[in-house]
Amino acid sequence: MNIVTHIIFALVFTLGLASCGVKKANYSQNKVTSTSYNKLSEDMLMKLKEGKSVKDIQEKLANTKVEDLAKSLVNDNQRMAFWINIYNAYIIVTLKEQPNKFKDRANFFTTKQIRIAEHDFSFDDIENGIIRKSQFKFGLGYIRKVFPPETERKLRVSERDYRIHFALNCGAKSCPPVRIYKAETLEKQLQEATKSYLTEVVKYQSSENKVMVSPLMSWFRGDFGGKKGVLKILKDFKLIPQDKKPQIDYADYSWELDINNYAE
Repeated sequence: MNIVTHIIFALVFTLGLASCGVKKANYSQNKVTSTSYNKLSEDMLMKLKEGKSVKDIQEKLANTKVEDLAKSLVNDNQRMAFWINIYNAYIIVTLKEQPNKFKDRANFFTTKQIRIAEHDFSFDDIENGIIRKSQFKFGLGYIRKVFPPETERKLRVSERDYRIHFALNCGAKSCPPVRIYKAETLEKQLQEATKSYLTEVVKYQSSENKVMVSPLMSWFRGDFGGKKGVLKILKDFKLIPQDKKPQIDYADYSWELDINNYAE
């Protein structure tokens, strides 16, 4: 083998290694990008809790692609944890900057003011469209949207879970406190959040065989399985006797603004 052949062989080998290195680096970068959205949502809430700016995270979320977001959130735990965190985080961001928006709540929840994946979402879009799987807002949990938007179909959960109503914080005093949800511990966290909220709100009167519950269980009654489902849930959490079928009453709901309600 002459000197020219040696040089050519060396160049080809070096370029081959460089090419492999580039591919590996790109793969690693793509892998990080495709699995970072849950962490990004967690970091956003943590920074807000610490009083820090989240402009950088908002910019990342705004400029990502729908396809990337959909591909990275591969199961309901990931989707639910991400969107619960996002909903709660943007409630805090929006109402800290413009608390007067809460005076017109109908407009506040329907306005498309959350930029994610190059699309504008409203709080209703996230709650009823994505987290509740395309439910009609005023359908009490019994009526689904006939023609949900394509983006919503790509990003929504595959199954509804009534416990999200004890995780979403809309900024009102009667809302559940804000927790930072993680996909890998979501089941445990939702159980704890539900038990904590119901234990505080539910009041059973044995003498009259009545139980007072949150109006959330009326507004979204289909999510809870109707009155029969509500009673089963209360029995599962040992908040009413197993052998009773009490009358259900609904407590008042305070819409007083409270945007620093974090769970311990």
